[in-house]
Amino acid sequence: MRGLIWNCRGVGKKGMATCLSDMISDHSLDFLGLQETMKKKFTPKCLRRIDPFDIFQWNWVPSIGKSGGILCGVRRDTLDIIS
Repeated sequence: MRGLIWNCRGVGKKGMATCLSDMISDHSLDFLGLQETMKKKFTPKCLRRIDPFDIFQWNWVPSIGKSGGILCGVRRDTLDIIS
């Protein structure tokens, strides 16, 4: 099982979605956790840029103001989310 936990300090930065998508495929990640996303919500379009083949189940905790926010993704065919 391979995973990545990263304090990314803003997931909306230019090139970040491509970077994350490349990391997922290059390292065959099973889970991804991003801290300090600085986003209140993630649209399907935003998640599709990170995960173009929709292989991850995504959940998030919204940021409060300009700090915080967590995005977590787990590979659907490897892991199950229980609650």
